[in-house]
Amino acid sequence: MRRPFTLFVLALLLPVAAGKAKDHCKPRSMQEAAWQSRTACLSVPLDHDNGEKGPLDVYYELSIPDAPSMGVIIVFHGGPGFPRARLGKKGPMWRGLRAHFTMLYFHQRGAGYSGRIAKPEQLVGKRHLYSLDAMVKDTRMLHDKVLGSKPAVVMGKSAGGFLAMKYALDYPRRVSSLILACTSPDHRYISQREKVKTEFIYLIQQRHAGFLEAYARASDLTAEGLPAEALPEEEERSTERLDNVLFDLSYVLAGQFEMLAIIRDIAHRRWSLLRKRLARGKQTIKSTGLESIAILNSISCREFDYGKTNRFACIGIKTGPLYDIRGRLSEIKSPALVLSGKYDPILPPRFQKDITDGLGGTAEWYVLDMSAHMIFMEQEDATAQYVLDFLDVPHQQVGQRPAL
Repeated sequence: MRRPFTLFVLALLLPVAAGKAKDHCKPRSMQEAAWQSRTACLSVPLDHDNGEKGPLDVYYELSIPDAPSMGVIIVFHGGPGFPRARLGKKGPMWRGLRAHFTMLYFHQRGAGYSGRIAKPEQLVGKRHLYSLDAMVKDTRMLHDKVLGSKPAVVMGKSAGGFLAMKYALDYPRRVSSLILACTSPDHRYISQREKVKTEFIYLIQQRHAGFLEAYARASDLTAEGLPAEALPEEEERSTERLDNVLFDLSYVLAGQFEMLAIIRDIAHRRWSLLRKRLARGKQTIKSTGLESIAILNSISCREFDYGKTNRFACIGIKTGPLYDIRGRLSEIKSPALVLSGKYDPILPPRFQKDITDGLGGTAEWYVLDMSAHMIFMEQEDATAQYVLDFLDVPHQQVGQRPAL
């Protein structure tokens, strides 16, 4: 059974035990380059509508600049359910932000050090407690207790952008501006998965003539599974389909070039490149051991209409109200910076255009033409220039020319 390609990389990131949240809740502090970092946990209700259930510890990291702070920033990680160990300590954008702003970053409930849900059975009867709305309410409490309710810049990439926009809608007075990257105002990127995939394939064809023909031939040759000559000797992968193996590479532009080379190799009945990729492992985004596939699938099935494209991942999960805020975007009056990766296979620029067209406040929109989905990693200098300029952060001009 063919699986939708856009979640391949997520489904392939093997969760590793991250330890109990309590091990990371002891307050700690560290002096860094131009800021002080603090880590701790905040106790929030497991059920915000029924406070006696719980509590739940939410792990957070706070950085406070040595110089006077220009304001506060709340950063939402993606997935949902895919935090990083310590987000944004390197690179010109993150260094510039931490040196000038008070920044709050937290692991969303059910992931990372915030009571990670490792197995789907742990969510039985509790899925409604691990929703986007619950995460937004956690954010409100963190905002109050850690930042003192000062209006904040809210920043989110991919699924983090869903949360940033929902937070701006639910608590508009708490949001001064938004930074949104590679995100969407609704669920169509999942419910229209095959359409998004087809658009991506044709975009590659525009860049590389002959790709469609090679892709069709490679698909035919691997339709029943991978042949023995494609498999590393130490692993048994004969049931895998070509899409399962390759499309996680598309999350970064460099991976797309590797994907193209592998497909052309297969089309000529050569298997060495595919075998090398399988031997290295299929992931292009390294697992941190903090991810929660269970949270990802639960939210995707309940809120993003994922059940229509992968019914096996959604067995026993009842669909809830679909995530779709397009009709409410005009209520967001705060200025926004919107960034896109031109070759993003998951959330291509047309989804971000829907955001900029619908917002009720001013919006700057830029498409980075040397990026796929991981724009902050792929074009560090360009994204730094856009973000720091948007927030009026003093910085040196960077060498890499921004895109369109």
